[in-house]
Amino acid sequence: MSNLSFEEAINKLSDDDVKVRKEAIESLVGINDESAIEPLIKATTDENAQVRFKAAEILGSMGDVAVDRLIEEFENAEGKDKRFLAFALKETEDKKVIPYFVDATEDEDFGVRKVAVRALGELQAEDELDTIAKCLEDEDWGVKLAAIQALGDLASDEAIKLIKDARKSEDDKDFKKSCNKAIKKAEKRKKAKASGESIVKVIPMSTIKEMEKTNPQKAIKEYERYVEAKQPKDAPYKRLCVLYRKNNDYENEVRVIKTAIEVFDGTKKLDYFKKRLAKLE
Repeated sequence: MSNLSFEEAINKLSDDDVKVRKEAIESLVGINDESAIEPLIKATTDENAQVRFKAAEILGSMGDVAVDRLIEEFENAEGKDKRFLAFALKETEDKKVIPYFVDATEDEDFGVRKVAVRALGELQAEDELDTIAKCLEDEDWGVKLAAIQALGDLASDEAIKLIKDARKSEDDKDFKKSCNKAIKKAEKRKKAKASGESIVKVIPMSTIKEMEKTNPQKAIKEYERYVEAKQPKDAPYKRLCVLYRKNNDYENEVRVIKTAIEVFDGTKKLDYFKKRLAKLE
């Protein structure tokens, strides 16, 4: 990680040297300062793809702090520039962006359409089933596959039927494999919903642990998914305690500990969290 100060990083985002701009964008990982929004939005148009993507990722991690400004910029952007803003909006996970993604499924740029339909699935836009289904007829292969994945995310009977119909009408073996994978995911999610389980998308712990080195804010977000789902793995709770302690965020540390105590009640894992809570109170 870079040792640039916030002000230095913001200034160096416009440097002529791409190496300097890369260092600058890495220095801004994890920030949540509103004054960084405009420079980061500008960075999503950088000539270097790595800088563009990282800027969009940081903006997305800022969530509701940046979402309104992102929506405004998204509506006025075009082509490649709009793709990165679409990614940033998707990463905010704010349901207020759903109407904008519905409109974006008809965008001229295939990349924008692809992110838009994928976002509708991830955001559980169940009322937009017809919009997602329409993307199954898109001329771009990537958009069609994104629509299949989105339907798998919704995991309703209607969504599963649409995937099966699409599989039946397509000869391509890879497409059929994608459909099978989506159906399997949807059936699993559907079963979990029926049993009252919380449906939360989680990524492997090893991936998040590596993410801590490059994007701690994103890592916290991913660990929190495990806590939200109250999964019986103690590692995410422990890592969150460490990360929140580093940020002097005792309120969130206590919240995570209390959730862990509830989840691990009656197990050997409980002692660790009770001792940690005792030290904080």
